[in-house]
Amino acid sequence: MKKILLCLSLCGVCLWIGCQTAPNQSEANPQDVASTTPTLQSQAAPEASPNTSTTATVKGREGAARFARASSRNKESAKGPVSASPAAKKYTLPAETGIPVKLIDGVSTETNKAGDTFLASLAEPLIVNGVTLFGKDTSVQGKIVSLEEPGRVSGVASISLQLTEIQPKKGSPIPVETEPFTETAKSEKKKDAAIIGGGAAIGTAIGAIAGGKKGAAIGAIAGGGGSTGYVLATKGKQLKYPSETLMTFKLAEALTVTR
Repeated sequence: MKKILLCLSLCGVCLWIGCQTAPNQSEANPQDVASTTPTLQSQAAPEASPNTSTTATVKGREGAARFARASSRNKESAKGPVSASPAAKKYTLPAETGIPVKLIDGVSTETNKAGDTFLASLAEPLIVNGVTLFGKDTSVQGKIVSLEEPGRVSGVASISLQLTEIQPKKGSPIPVETEPFTETAKSEKKKDAAIIGGGAAIGTAIGAIAGGKKGAAIGAIAGGGGSTGYVLATKGKQLKYPSETLMTFKLAEALTVTR
């Protein structure tokens, strides 16, 4: 009986001790709570920071876009209204206008033939009402309309040239029609006569020494005949126009150009 009472007493003491310690364990330490709160706040802060930075970036971009648009409007207002390009105008070079050119290709009655083409360039700009239609050194093309070589018996060299187009640096070639530039070599009849006459005189002198009057007559005929053979075997003068030769052509018809 005593043992039972002793056990009950011990159980009661244990229960009383347990009741006293439980509230102490359930009560939170204020210092622990205070130290835990910042930790939780610091853990929650990173979760909110991406949204905050994204919002700031979006606002920054919108502000930059507004600034760019304002700057563009200011630049446009500073430039003023955009002026329309001037309308194209037509300019006309009247007929018989002189076109001075400088040959690039040489031309000769000795080496060329009718139908050959040649290149040249403008020696001076072509200007109408203060507007330069074609600048100096603009390329032009021409052709040989006719050509005659000097003959052995008769005839002299002659050549006829004509411009056919102007070749501007930009754009397509522009057809032109000019009056022919024609030249004929000087006749050499007087020179031929002098050669024949000189040969006859030499023959007469030689014949006179050899056989008196009769010999002089025979010598004159022989000397003159020999000189004639020399003239017939020799061609007349050729016409030659080397590169860099200056020529002036005249427009046969008016030339209209749009600028």
